[in-house]
Amino acid sequence: MKSVGEVMAIGRTFEETMQEAIRSVDTSFDGFSRNSYVPETKEAIEEELTKPTDLRVFAIANAFHMGYTVDEIHQLTAIDRWFLCKLRGLVETERRLQTFAADQPIPRDLLCYAKQQGFSDSGIAHFTKRNEMQVRNTRTGYGITPFVKQIDTVAAEFPAHTNYLYITYNASEHDVEFVDNGVMVLGSGVYRIGSSVEFDWCAVRAIRTLRENQFKTIMVNYNPETVSTDYDEADRLYFSNITLERIMDIYEAETSAGVIISMGGQAPNNIALGLHRNKVKIFGTSPENIDGAENRYKFSRMLDQIGVDQPQWRELTQYEDAETFCDEVGYPVLVRPSYVLSGAAMNVVATSTDLKTYLNQAATMSRDYPVVITKFIEEAKEIDVDAVALDGKLIMHCVSEHVENAGVHSGDATLVQPPQDLDPVTVKKIGDATAAIGQALRVTGPFNIQFMAKNNEIKVIECNVRAARSFPFVSKVTGVDLIEMATKAMLGLPVVPYPNRGQRLNYVGVKVPQFSFSRLQGADPILGVEMASTGEVAAFGRDKYDAYLKAMLATGFCLPKKNILLSIGSYKEKVEMMPSVRRIFESGFKLFATPGTADFIQEHGIEVTALEADKAREGYSLEEYLSSNKIDLYINLPSKNSFRRPATYVSNGYRSRRMAIDFSVPLITNVKCAKMFIEAMARFAVDKWEIESVDYITSHRTTVLPGLVNIAALLPGGDGFEQATRAAICGGFTMLGISAHGSDDAFAATGDQSVAKVKSAGRGHAHADYVVEIAATEANPTAAAALSADAPILYVSFDRSHPVHVDKYSAVSEHFKAWPQNSAVITNASGNDLATMLLLASLFSRQIHVTDVRTPEDLDLIELSRARGLNATCDVSVYALFADRLPPTEGLLADVQPLWT
Repeated sequence: MKSVGEVMAIGRTFEETMQEAIRSVDTSFDGFSRNSYVPETKEAIEEELTKPTDLRVFAIANAFHMGYTVDEIHQLTAIDRWFLCKLRGLVETERRLQTFAADQPIPRDLLCYAKQQGFSDSGIAHFTKRNEMQVRNTRTGYGITPFVKQIDTVAAEFPAHTNYLYITYNASEHDVEFVDNGVMVLGSGVYRIGSSVEFDWCAVRAIRTLRENQFKTIMVNYNPETVSTDYDEADRLYFSNITLERIMDIYEAETSAGVIISMGGQAPNNIALGLHRNKVKIFGTSPENIDGAENRYKFSRMLDQIGVDQPQWRELTQYEDAETFCDEVGYPVLVRPSYVLSGAAMNVVATSTDLKTYLNQAATMSRDYPVVITKFIEEAKEIDVDAVALDGKLIMHCVSEHVENAGVHSGDATLVQPPQDLDPVTVKKIGDATAAIGQALRVTGPFNIQFMAKNNEIKVIECNVRAARSFPFVSKVTGVDLIEMATKAMLGLPVVPYPNRGQRLNYVGVKVPQFSFSRLQGADPILGVEMASTGEVAAFGRDKYDAYLKAMLATGFCLPKKNILLSIGSYKEKVEMMPSVRRIFESGFKLFATPGTADFIQEHGIEVTALEADKAREGYSLEEYLSSNKIDLYINLPSKNSFRRPATYVSNGYRSRRMAIDFSVPLITNVKCAKMFIEAMARFAVDKWEIESVDYITSHRTTVLPGLVNIAALLPGGDGFEQATRAAICGGFTMLGISAHGSDDAFAATGDQSVAKVKSAGRGHAHADYVVEIAATEANPTAAAALSADAPILYVSFDRSHPVHVDKYSAVSEHFKAWPQNSAVITNASGNDLATMLLLASLFSRQIHVTDVRTPEDLDLIELSRARGLNATCDVSVYALFADRLPPTEGLLADVQPLWT
């Protein structure tokens, strides 16, 4: 298996479903039609038809256009003729559409038939030489609109009532009514290198936040692997393309309250302006401001205006201009075709010769296809900032540092949160620049900025006004859900800025990439500006080395036991690696190295065995050691690739790296990662690791207490203090809440003098820790509140057999008004008294604890209150639980089973 993602399309005919599936793979695909992906030559077409790749479906389309018959394609592909006949029908419709020029109206019947076959508005526009909105207006003018149908999840045995929906033109009525006016959340679509499950997490967290705040929700996505396409997650799920046409169809049908586009990665952002121009309500940052970040010229001009630095860059269409610019700024430079997203086809070039070779081999350069060239700053630190803003003002931002220097794609980089090696001056500058950019773009919702830093000078690489792939990681490390905050900000819900302000983490999180080079035959496993990882893992540790080692092990990386092979290309990196090489040698590992590296290591007095790649002496062959698994770890640090070499070029370094992958030898190809891994190995003995509190996250806080707590210890009087606390210690109770309203009211803690009396009785006589609980009376609401520092628990007793109790509910209300909000309230109320206490606690937003619960009816009432959001807890009377073993007692039920259940 080589694929890293999949799509699923749903329709009512094979043709419309096939077209939908093709469009789902990439937004640049219009469907099954003539294309430029496979050259229209006999050799190229038949090569693709006989040896299937991901381009085969495009080859079939071009083959039909070249005149191949169904039988001929069947002979070459062995695809069933039924499918081929259906696909040929699409080609015939495409040809009919092409007969209509831009100034000729498309007949209604033909347009309706094309839509039923699954052709998109943009595809029809391309065939008929007009724009997409012209086709849409013609279609809607004809009254041709799609229908919403349900997936039948009960196989027609019963009426289907699912919220699992799809769009089709092969119907005559809707299966659902549109009354919810829900908020639409756009997913990320197909998993691919550069866009994966991290964006699904963002979409799901947004949906859940909306539902928690009583918003109706509509999820649009087409990836069957995601949680967002579980139809229990949203009120309505549309399995559909994320295109301008489809989102507008759903938006208009549902009369949606608005659309959230910032959770699904780049695909939803690409249609932001189109939706905005068609009067679609976008929650969060204005699409015009999103375009201000996406458009390189607008963003660059904005950075200059607000005084934030950026690397020099230029968009060029001629080689001579490119060479002149590179000479001006100096090599190395980063070269990228402007029509390619997510780092694809980017490269760092170091000389004018390399520039010419790269532009000739890897990138088309013309007026239609300009190339963007940016000054590349060597040895710079790359830094990620994930942030949330409200009306341009930051309400949360998190700074994460890359282990690798700038030049490694952020998706392939090792991320450390919180940063461990950044100068506070740099962190301050990054925070200021992030705030300035958020303000200039008037951001409301999530955004991400990538900086590079060197010598405390920072420069902006890029800004994405949407959630980034690091949002889930950062949210889990900080314990602050950035997506929840962003969703609330976009919907105008209350949100607390910087909820973790002042909180220092006692752990470090490290995220490392997961690669699939073993599945990709021939791929060179080195890191660069083009993303290659297919997944990621994260781990927590006491420091970055602890977390890094755990994360590496989680990817399946095996720690070396004995033999380590080194191949270090540049002199600079040889010098940088020497302390680490010495450290692993002193740790008892046997070192092997390629000849140049071995000479350098030996010059520094370290024993090493040289292995040769070509014409090796017997017993000293690099190939033999790798292929026979005599090497436990291979650290290969290649010289900087001056440009992407042609596929025909094979170096010894590439060959040895590829062997390491093919023979499952652990491989590290980045100098910063190699140093960090060696340091981590030297610091930690894996066989002595124990599970610690930093290794897991829980929604609850765990506190380890020295013993049991008696929340309402009743004392008969001052002279009973020593006896009562000694008995408590014997029973394992180390903390007592002293409810000092014993047999008479003389010892009841109701005012300043009585509280002092209780504390005096305990001084020198208590065998356990204790806290005084002040007893509520109808006369002491103000006095009790004034004593909350000395007696921080208010005890509201309804025990009418004791002189100190409360009769009037109005007195309880007065106590709730006066008693400090963050101090505890305990009551022994039951029956109607309990119902009233819970109601008052709800009205005053009070946390309350009910002690000595004795009946299942009271427990049910407490449970109901908790289900309605009241922060209520309770403890059950031990006597009530075991009343069947005691003599008959007033107030205790002989039947204890209902209480237990």
